[in-house]
Formats: sequence, C-alpha cells, structure tokens
Amino acid sequence: MSASDAPQAAPQPQAASSQLTKKLQKALTLRIDSQASRDALKCLSGFFTENTVHTRRNLRSSIEGESLLLHKEFVNSFGALERQLENLDHLVEELDGAVERAAGQLKASRSETQASLERAAALRKESISIELKQQVLDKFLGRFRLSEADTQLVRSGDKPLDDDFFTAFDRLEQVRSNARHMLSTSGQQTSGVDILHETSEILEASYERMFVWVQQQCRGPREAAVAKSTSAEMDTPAGHVLKRVLKLLRERPVYFNHCLRDIARVRKQALQQRFFEALSQGDATFGTRPIDLQASDPVRYVSDMLAWLHQNVATEQDALGSLIGKESAAESSASRERLASDEGSMTVVSYDEMLDISLDGVATTLATKTKQSLQANSSGHAHGVNSSNTFTSNTVIVTMYRVAQAFSLFAKKFEEQLQRKEAMLVSTCMDLHARTYQDFLDMWEAQAQKLRQGVASVYVAALSAPSFVLEAANTLQEVLSIYQIAPVPAGEREADFLPVLSAAFDPLLNHCQQVASMMDAADGQVFLMNCVSAMQTPLEKHEFTKQRQEMYRAFLQDQAQRFVEGQAKAVLSKVGLSERLKALRDKPADVPLSGVPELHPVSLAATLRTFYNSLFTLGGALSLPLLERIEDVSLRHQIRGQIAKLIASSYEELHNGIAELGITTHTPDQVRTLLEGV
Repeated sequence: MSASDAPQAAPQPQAASSQLTKKLQKALTLRIDSQASRDALKCLSGFFTENTVHTRRNLRSSIEGESLLLHKEFVNSFGALERQLENLDHLVEELDGAVERAAGQLKASRSETQASLERAAALRKESISIELKQQVLDKFLGRFRLSEADTQLVRSGDKPLDDDFFTAFDRLEQVRSNARHMLSTSGQQTSGVDILHETSEILEASYERMFVWVQQQCRGPREAAVAKSTSAEMDTPAGHVLKRVLKLLRERPVYFNHCLRDIARVRKQALQQRFFEALSQGDATFGTRPIDLQASDPVRYVSDMLAWLHQNVATEQDALGSLIGKESAAESSASRERLASDEGSMTVVSYDEMLDISLDGVATTLATKTKQSLQANSSGHAHGVNSSNTFTSNTVIVTMYRVAQAFSLFAKKFEEQLQRKEAMLVSTCMDLHARTYQDFLDMWEAQAQKLRQGVASVYVAALSAPSFVLEAANTLQEVLSIYQIAPVPAGEREADFLPVLSAAFDPLLNHCQQVASMMDAADGQVFLMNCVSAMQTPLEKHEFTKQRQEMYRAFLQDQAQRFVEGQAKAVLSKVGLSERLKALRDKPADVPLSGVPELHPVSLAATLRTFYNSLFTLGGALSLPLLERIEDVSLRHQIRGQIAKLIASSYEELHNGIAELGITTHTPDQVRTLLEGV
C-alpha cells in the first residue's frame, strides 16, 4: 500500500463498524413474531439444514443461489407462455383478416339484401298491427260472442244443470246485453243485430232445456224437490237449481206458466197425500193419532181437519214463497200487470193462483169428509131416536151448528192467513159454512113441519110448557152459548143471529098458538104464557137478543092483560057483583037506586055479604086455580096483583055508587088490603 493510500484506508474499519451497527440494529428491530418473519424463516428452513459457521457465512450466497434457481424456473415457465402468446397473436392477426373479409362480404350482402330487409321491416310492422287487431278482436269476441264450450253447456241436454250451466247462461245474457248496448250507443246496427240473431237461438234452446228439466222434476218421484213440504226440505242442490230455473223462466211466460201449473199440480197431489195420511195414519213424528178416529164426532173431526189445514197452509205458503221467490208472493199483482203489458194477452200464473191449485185437493177432501161425517151422525141419531118422537134430536141440531161455526171461524182465519177473501180455501169454508148453517136451519124447519102435522093430537092437561118447547129452549140455549164466543162484531150480532131465532121459535110459537086456540080462552092464555116464558128464558142473558126479548115481553103482557080481565070478570060474576055493577052503570040518572031490582038494598046487601065472606075464606069465590098454573113466579105474582087491583077498582065503583044506601060494611081501602092478602 502506498503512502497516498494510507489516509484513505484509515476510515474503512470505521465504515465497516458502522454498517455492522446498522445491521445489528436492523436485526434487533425485526419482530420475529410477525407473520412475514415466520414465513421467511419457514422458507429458509427449506434449504438451510445445518447451522454451522460455514453455512452462516455462505447464507447470502445460498439465498442468492436459491433465488437464481427460482428465476431460472420462472424464465423457463414463462418461455412456454411467451410461445403461446405468440401463437395467439398470430391467430388474432388471422382472425382480424377474416373479420375484415367478413365485413367486406357483409357490406356486399347488405347492399344486395336491402330490399329484403325493408320488406322484413314492413312485415314486422304489419305483424304488430295484426297482433293489436287480434287482441281487439279477442276482446270483442269475449264481449259479443259465446264460446264454444259455453254454447255446448247451455244447449246440450246430456249435461246437467249445475253452476257451470248457470255461469254460461249468465255469459250469454251478458253478450246479449252488450249487443243491445252497442245498438243503442255505437250505431253498429248490423253487428248488434247479427249478434242478437245468432244468440237468440242459443237462448231459446237454453230456456227450452230448463223447461224440459222442470217437467222431468214434476214427473219424478215423490221425493223430488218440487214435492217437498217445507222450505227447509227444499234446501238441497236440486232445490237450489229449481229455484234458479224458475227465476230465469219468468222471462218466458209460456214456459213459466206451464212450469208453475205443473209444480202446483204436483204439490196438490203431495199435500193431498199428506192429508190422507194424517186422516188414516196420523203423524208418528209428533205422535198424533189418525184424524179419522174422530169421525163419529163431527165437531171434533171437522175441527181437527181444519186445524191440520191451517198449519199446513202456512207451511205451503212458506214453501211456495221460497220456491218462486218472496217478491212473487208480495208483488204478484204488479208482476201480472207488467207481464200482461209485455206479452199482450199472456198473463203469468200468480202466487195466489198457484196456492189455490195446491190447496184444491185438500179442500175437496175436506168437503167430502165433512159431508160423510155429518150424514153418518144424522143417520146414527135417526136410528137411535124412538119412533114415537117426532122431533129431531137436540144433539144433531147443536152438532150441526157447532160445525157451521167452526167453518165460519176458520174461514176468517184462512182469510187473515191468505190475506184475501176470494181465496179458494176461504170460499170452500164459507160454502161449507153456508151449507151446514142452512142444514141447521132446515132441521128447525123439519121440527116445525112435524109440529104442524101433529096439532090435532097434542093435548096439554097441566097447561105447562110441553117437552118440545123445553127441548127447543135448551137447544137454543146451547146454540146461544156457542154463538156468544163467535168472532162477530157486537153491532152485527143481532141481525146475524135473527135467522136462528126465527127458525127456532117462530114455528114453535105458531104451533103453541094453534094448540091454545083449541083450549078454553083462559087455559090457552096460561098455556101460551108458560110456553113463551120458557122460550124467553135462554134469551135473557144475551144482549144481542134484546129485540126478540121485547117482542116476547109484549106478547106476555098482552096475554097477561087478557087473563087478568077474564079472571077478574069471572070472580065478579061468581060473587054477584058483576050484575050489580052493570045495573049501576046502566041506570038512568033520574031513576032512584031502589027502583032498580038488581040494586035493591036487601038483595044487594046479601051479595055484599057473600063478597065479604069470600075475602076471608080460602078456596072460596076468590080462589084462582088457573093462576097457580103459571110457571113464571114473577109473572104469576104480577098477574095476581093486577086481578086484585081490578076487583078492588070494581068494588070501589060499586061502593061509591050505592053509598046513599048505607049497606056497605067495608071501605074500598079495606077491601083492597084484604085482596092483596088473598
């Protein structure tokens, strides 16, 4: 080393030491717990196998050698990639050439196919237009044309009437409604008319199919929905279909009328069959006995039949209302008028007419059964009455009247229930009431006829009311008690009951007067008073017989007055006062009393003594045996007082006329007092 190099060599150890220091500091600052340090050490352990001085000194070269090997491997691997990239570049260049050639060919073909492209564009536009038109057409057909499937549903008789049928029918109606709307708004007359014409045949076919279905139901078994007795029993699938069909057929009055009449006919047969079963078998469900068991008692029999009808009429009303719709029952008159105006002379069968048809069978049966029961009852009593008795049994007359009143009562009930007086069942009950009521009156007339035939053979020794009068009074008393509870207004009762009184008592009174005409006058008067009193007794408790009571009261007063006058005259004749009074009344004013033989004091005094003695003698001249035969106590007491008053008045007249003779020993007041005690 030269001298010039010595100053430069001195700092080398110092520089080396500084580098070592830096390396040591760097090594000390390294964190061996970091992930990078651990990864580096792990990689180092792959080729650093021995920890020797030599290996530590050659660590750098070893690491560099490893790095060199890795770079060589990378270079070798990238060489293959480079070759592939070169091949790819060559392919891209070829592809670019092909694309350029294709572009040239495409440009040439485009120029050649320009007309085709324009034609295709035009076709695409036309296709879009056609699709829009197809959509419009589909919507039009959906609104104005029935689908083939729906057409088959409403026309084919092989398919059942179900919800699908009614849905298709509703679509058909909607199509026709849309067509009518189009006619009235858009002015498309031809299209609208064509649509209506095309669908009218389908519509009529569907109506005919529903009509045929109803006919089949009416010809079906008794268990069919159309024959069910209650609305609850109609709540079946077939019942719902029947209701919907009838609602739709209302637009075709001809079909609708046929269906309603057939349904009413079927229901008439079903109701009549149930009535026959109730008559002959009873109802096991409710434990009721057969009604025919009461046939021997016409009142109970008729009442039970009417009660059964009243209950079943309500059931039939509810069933028919449910079947043809409540609005038909409530607005039958309005519907008839509307359909009559729409269809000319065609009127639809009303709810009331249908109900009358249904009830016609049971009404006829009611009339027949009533007639049979009454005839059997009359025949039974006719055989049970003694042949010597010429009067109809009291029981038969009362029974006939009870039956007549039952018909009258239920006629009013049916009228309230059916809400019309001209209803067939109401008319039937009114007719039966009229017939039984007339039979009741005819029975009284038959009694009167028998009485007229037997006048000569009647003899009443006791002068009391005979048995036929008492029986008639008792019969009328029962009739009055029945009529008392009848639903007749108070103002109409007297006029309404007058025919009964006339039929019962007028012939009887005439007969009694004929019998009395064949007796002595006084006997006949007592007999008539007893008869009329017996006839008046059942009338006294009823206000509506006041007019007849007044008539009988006036008749009794007339007979009583005649009897009083006759008895008083007989008593005065018996005691001799009658001749004296006559002489006194006939005496001229200028003739003295002693000048008249009948008023001679001696004979007159003897007559007066006889009269006075009779006042104190029981059973004497003043006894009135006929008076005791008057059965009415109050009437007898009244007549006794009137006779006494008349005798006292006659004595007072005689007493005043002969006062100057001074032969009377009792004043008129004393005689009047004595007569009142007789």
